Amino acid sequence: MSESKTTEQSLFHEFPPVSTEEWEKVITRDLKGADYKEKLRWDTDEGVAPLPFYRREVLKQIDRQATIPKKYADKNANSWEIREPIFAEDISSANTQARNALDRGAEALQFHLKIRRTEGMMGGDLQGLPVQDQHDFSDLLQDISLNKTPFHFDAGMASPALMGMLRNEMQDRNINPQKAWATFTYDPFVYVLKNGQYPKNQQALKRDIQQLAQFGIQNMPSVRPLAVDARAYHNSGGTIVQELGYALATASEYLSILTEAGLEIDEVTEALHFSFSVGSNYFLEIAKFRAARLLWKNLLDAYGGDPETSAYLHGETSRWNKTLYDPYSNMLRTSTEGMSAAIAGCDSMTILPFDEHFRQPNDFSQRIARNQQIIFSEEAYLDKVEDPGAGSYYIEKLTDDLGQAAWELFQEIETEGGLLKAIENGIVQSVIKESQQKRDQAIANRGRIFVGTNQYSNADNSMADKVDTKFKTVSLNESEDDVELEIKNLPADLAKAFANGAKLGDVVPHLLDVGKHQFRTVTPYRGTKAFEELRLATENHDETPKVLTLPLGNKKWRKGRSTFTANFFGCVGYDIKDPIGFEDVDTALEAVKDQQPDIVVICSSDKEYKEFVPAICNQLNKLEDRPVAVLAGYPKEDVEEYKKAGVDEFIYSGCNVLETLTRFQHKLNIIEN
Repeated sequence: MSESKTTEQSLFHEFPPVSTEEWEKVITRDLKGADYKEKLRWDTDEGVAPLPFYRREVLKQIDRQATIPKKYADKNANSWEIREPIFAEDISSANTQARNALDRGAEALQFHLKIRRTEGMMGGDLQGLPVQDQHDFSDLLQDISLNKTPFHFDAGMASPALMGMLRNEMQDRNINPQKAWATFTYDPFVYVLKNGQYPKNQQALKRDIQQLAQFGIQNMPSVRPLAVDARAYHNSGGTIVQELGYALATASEYLSILTEAGLEIDEVTEALHFSFSVGSNYFLEIAKFRAARLLWKNLLDAYGGDPETSAYLHGETSRWNKTLYDPYSNMLRTSTEGMSAAIAGCDSMTILPFDEHFRQPNDFSQRIARNQQIIFSEEAYLDKVEDPGAGSYYIEKLTDDLGQAAWELFQEIETEGGLLKAIENGIVQSVIKESQQKRDQAIANRGRIFVGTNQYSNADNSMADKVDTKFKTVSLNESEDDVELEIKNLPADLAKAFANGAKLGDVVPHLLDVGKHQFRTVTPYRGTKAFEELRLATENHDETPKVLTLPLGNKKWRKGRSTFTANFFGCVGYDIKDPIGFEDVDTALEAVKDQQPDIVVICSSDKEYKEFVPAICNQLNKLEDRPVAVLAGYPKEDVEEYKKAGVDEFIYSGCNVLETLTRFQHKLNIIEN
């Protein structure tokens, strides 16, 4: 025992602690006197800028010592619900997929349904699962236990109708409402942001929110009808701080509306749930979920509620960062995203299949997505420890920074009069638009790399024939007989209408009013879409443009720049001919005449360009079918001279790749001017 203690003491003696001041001296010396807090600070583009390292003393600056627990872990300290989205074109197939998913490890089901009502249309249309009436709803859930299976309806403004159908199904099966667990993504604030109009007038909207909450509390206490759908902010290019800040503002709007109607704050909280997207900024996303719980506590405290009431947080992998080309790389993205959500302590998680954004997922992609979550819990044991990120200096500081920044944004929104007023005034849209532009610019100039899309593309990757719709759109059905509906209590009266045979088309006027756009809108998109559209245009063109590199002179420079060229034009799907090198200009020009490329790229050193560029351009200008002449590099002193000689374009590190490739598509008549 004494030997062990002596050894332990001597080991600690050999490795004495190093103070922060000592570390900073070494860093300052290595940076030649520069301030590392400026030089090495990470500009995340997420609303915070972390330092490269933190020490134990940073925890003393954070007014929080305990872990951040969650209430809904039922199996292990950090367990979450494995949720699987169902993709099918008909009710029967959806039911089969749902039962298979539950047999293979999924614990909950997620169904997508979206309605649209347009002026001049009798009813409207329906995207996703074609649930038109109570019979369809019952068939969808046939042979699936309502007691054991949580259901999540990603249904937007159709949520009140489906909530009524669920109530009918529970009564038909004689289910104890205390044991049926479900959520609905009813978020009218996101609807206003996306559509530029209110789904109903504001007074009617507030009444619907109150009735949905009251109906759930009284009849379906384990159902959460009101959503804070923060996915819309992330998938529109917003930052983490914006996602958190606007989510909190949404929750505040709900609490204000419901408490003003006389509901108790602690009752109201059980009617809400949060849905966040999970991006690929690994540690920041961990911190985001942890910050969300702390912000929720602050909000409840402000409203006089019990701050120990836990928020229900759902995490869904990002759609914004998924790619069409080299789509299997999306599995790597969803892996890190899922790990972030698990470590952060989400209550439920959806990992979207790697191909869901461009086609209906197949058995393979759904299986991989499901098994990722199973691996996190069964093999990586991420569900065993409560708040695994607790105590990490880096994660704790990020959590605090994100929370502080999001709270400040929330306060700014409250100063404007709340989220709806901020949307009406265009403030939310302007802030998100600014974030979009920064992200798009980073992708365009390769400040942010997407493998297979704006860098390291696969020339053999053809996708034009693989793109399909994941959700079918059908017309909303109406009853053959005229149905007169008197809707005074939205969910209760809708449930009664569906029990009496009403169709979704009959009730859609009570879910959505037809109106004109009044406000600016924000639209979800994928960050890589602009690059993908260029490459799809190439695939759909009659002939694939041919690029011939002309590597000359210094072997190091010509190799580097010819490789850069192949990567550059590979992003748009051109046919790249990349010889090892040419002995001289005459040999290179012979290759041009022989292969007749659409584009030639001179690849050498800046010094040797002075000789090669005039000689090559002089001969190219004499050709009857002259290719586009490109120089790999941007020697500033000689650019104007080279342009006069005949160089049409310059490609170089740091240029706007998207804009440059778009110009080539115009020059080659692949896309119209």
